Formats: sequence, structure tokens, C-alpha cells
Amino acid sequence: MLCATILLMRKLYVGCSLTQAPKDFVEKIENLKTQLRLEWEVLDFIGLKNGTATDVYKWDIHRCIANCDIFVAICDFPAIGLGYEMAAAIEKYGKPTLGLVHEDSKVSRLVIGIDNPVYTLVKYRDFDEIPEIIRVKEKKHFETI
Repeated sequence: MLCATILLMRKLYVGCSLTQAPKDFVEKIENLKTQLRLEWEVLDFIGLKNGTATDVYKWDIHRCIANCDIFVAICDFPAIGLGYEMAAAIEKYGKPTLGLVHEDSKVSRLVIGIDNPVYTLVKYRDFDEIPEIIRVKEKKHFETI
């Protein structure tokens, strides 16, 4: 008898500034998410155009954050919404959270100082490094013995 193995992709939610970020950064995020879909199921945020503000809150927090396996917070630009998502992921849901910040970006000391075992902050040089950084975070939190 053959045993079928079903490999389930882990769910990633990628959050970032949309309101304060330049258009080319948002385009890079969308390209990154396309690349990440080769290895993970990527949950999408509503964005700036669809739904009401309440829809965005319910979707981002109660659907994406609540149901992701790993939250990837790209902290290159200031974003109150991203900070709220990070707090919900870490403090409310205990989700493995990866804070990413470009080596040339400034980030709040509060984000740097988060002291929680589910949280890791990593500086990156290029978007091409991000999938490997996520793999390392995934292995750290989900590796079976």
C-alpha cells in the first residue's frame, strides 16, 4: 500500500507600510510576495483601495494575523498599522514574528527592543535575502526533532 504524503505550505502574512511608503517600495513588496508564493501560502492584505477601514482591521487582524503561521513585518517605513499588527501577532496571538528592516532604514527603538521569544528582528541589504531569512525563522520555530 502506498502512503501519500501531503505537504502543507505554511501560511505567511507579510505586513508593511502602505500609507507612508513610496510606490516603488509597495511594488517591491508585491514582487516579493509573488516570489514567496513558490514556498509558502501568502495571505494578502486588503490594501488602500478596497473595503472600509473596519473591513481592513477585521481582515488584517482577525483573518491574516490570526491564521498565519509566521508574520513577516517589513519595517522600512513608519506605519502605525504595522505596529498594531506586530503587537497583535506577538502579544495577542503568540505568532512567530519576523521583523525585517533594511540596513539603511531607521526603526523605532521599541521595535528594536521587543523582548519576546516569538520575535526576531533582522537587518537585510536586499529583498533577495528575505526568503532565506524567512526559512531560517521557520526552521527555528517549526523544526521537528
